Amino acid sequence: MTGGYGRRVTSEEPSRWSAASSLEHRLAPVVVAVGATVLWSVGNLMAAASDLPGPQLAFWRITFGAVLYQVAFRLRGGRMAWRTLRTAMTGGLAFGLSSILFFTALQTTSVASVTIILALQPVLLLPYAVRRLGERVDGARISLMSLAILGTMVTVLAGASSGTHSVLGDVLALAGTLVGCAYFVGTKRARESLGTVEYQAAALTVGAVVALVGALVTGPGLVRPDAGDLTWALLLTIVPGTGHLMMSWAQAHLDVSTTSTITLDVVVLSSLGAVLVFGQSLVPAQVAGMAVVLLALAVYVRRTSAAALPEPAEVPIAGGD
Repeated sequence: MTGGYGRRVTSEEPSRWSAASSLEHRLAPVVVAVGATVLWSVGNLMAAASDLPGPQLAFWRITFGAVLYQVAFRLRGGRMAWRTLRTAMTGGLAFGLSSILFFTALQTTSVASVTIILALQPVLLLPYAVRRLGERVDGARISLMSLAILGTMVTVLAGASSGTHSVLGDVLALAGTLVGCAYFVGTKRARESLGTVEYQAAALTVGAVVALVGALVTGPGLVRPDAGDLTWALLLTIVPGTGHLMMSWAQAHLDVSTTSTITLDVVVLSSLGAVLVFGQSLVPAQVAGMAVVLLALAVYVRRTSAAALPEPAEVPIAGGD
């Protein structure tokens, strides 16, 4: 076996089989990565459609994830220690808060506005990339960053004519994106000493506590969900979570600029899905603004080194939740 693919015995000429095998190796990771963006987009629509308020939904979704990862960590022979929780604290705090903000934003304003704002995360991470990762900032990247921000402003402002648009929702989405950047930074530091399953188990546990506090503070207490609500939250854990695993596999076979560009599909797929499922409208100016943002970000991420770009996060639905 090589790279997860079986080698067949064939009478075909070696050159022809080699070409077909090479094409398979190139296409499979791309197909898997695109499939991940589809699942993330479905996750966005599920969060927007849930009857549970954003903070309540965030609590149950993260709690399910925490239980699953804790069980997986335990089955691998691990034991959760205070040191591990402390190391994952920053990422976990940001994880829980960004989930509350993002889920609430999806239920408050249009899906198009939320996803286009979230797509700016690589741009918002630029200061960290420059100071901590030694990234260089040239005139082209600054121009692309400015163009992406301008396109986002056009998209959001043009959406004001839609009945589903809300300034409060846009502010929540921006706040969630900024907190999502903190999650990336915290995750990058914690992963220097923690494994993937260990970190996710710890960060989700901390995030569940944060989401619980958010649910208690913003409502009359923790809502007792019915079986339908719990099923919805569980699906919201499994569907985008599967997308995260798929993208993690694809990243091992593709360069970061390719996966980051593919991730931008979430903006298009989520927005079109909202039009079809919820009847949310997209005016021509919004479509034009989104096209500008996607084009600018696609070129931007291809000019950015792998170290400066975040991997798809588990909850900031930067790829979908």
